[in-house]
Amino acid sequence: MALHTSPDAHRPVPLPASGVMVPLVTPLLPDGRVDLDSLSSLLEFAIEAGVDGALVLGSSGEWLWLSADERARVAAHAVEHYAHRTHVMLGVPSHGTADAANAARDLSALRPGSLLVSAPAGERPSPEELVRHFGAVASVVTTPVVAYEVPTRVGTVLGAALVRRLGEAGMVAGVKDSSGDLVGGRMISEATRHLPGFVRYSGCEQCIDAAMLGGYDGTIAGLANVFPEFHVELVRRASAGDWVGASELQSAVVSLLDLYFHALPDASFSAQFFAVVKEALVQRGVIAHATTSHPLTPADDGIRRHAARLLEQGAELRERLLAPTALPAP
Repeated sequence: MALHTSPDAHRPVPLPASGVMVPLVTPLLPDGRVDLDSLSSLLEFAIEAGVDGALVLGSSGEWLWLSADERARVAAHAVEHYAHRTHVMLGVPSHGTADAANAARDLSALRPGSLLVSAPAGERPSPEELVRHFGAVASVVTTPVVAYEVPTRVGTVLGAALVRRLGEAGMVAGVKDSSGDLVGGRMISEATRHLPGFVRYSGCEQCIDAAMLGGYDGTIAGLANVFPEFHVELVRRASAGDWVGASELQSAVVSLLDLYFHALPDASFSAQFFAVVKEALVQRGVIAHATTSHPLTPADDGIRRHAARLLEQGAELRERLLAPTALPAP
């Protein structure tokens, strides 16, 4: 059940044992400030679709391009207004160990459900150095830490042996694996099966069903910003052992991933991702503006037309594959 209530309005919803979490984009006003009203709208949209949590200020959240003050506003708003209703995971900036520990301590004080921590970006620490890195973070927080396996962004592979070691030491309570490496993911799954309550979330959007067949518990997938209903149903079917049905939904998700792949002139892929996802959310009536952070390239007319086409495709797939009760509010 994605919508949670608690007699203690300040008690965060714990880390879900399975399900879908959305790595939220961060809505911005035209002047570049964070749009907290649209952030609330996006969270309501996700909750109504049936998700089990939200990752705030992850790599999809534009955290690198936001000021420290704006990141703090986003984190505080999400936790204060939503952490008692759905699981809220906060991303910890992937700087050096001292900065990561300081940031994690400050974020933990907000009382989120969990913190997402990667290896330091730009370096390639040894396994022993990584144990000390995660240990330094874990030692200053009371919030569960989830290890972030994201070698394309930080340059370091954690791997199964290290994830197992971190889990056995109680430094991490789970892993978000965005490596796209199904072999490595299966090794992580096998290495951590014996750890009570350890959760494994796949960030590989093209292979959610395969990851779950291999022992993962759910997904944290960027496309769920726009089409959360497909991910919720995919994970529901996979969790029930309906692998044929899960594969059908996975195929729909793969086709909708075309949303990411329309060239935006003079833009990085990250800028293109932020622009098209936000534009699609504007067209779905979820957020007010498709503004991206300076100096990222904003959406153009081609991106707007592309988003409209993919939303039409999503509507057709929704009508064909999903029961009316699975639909989120427009």
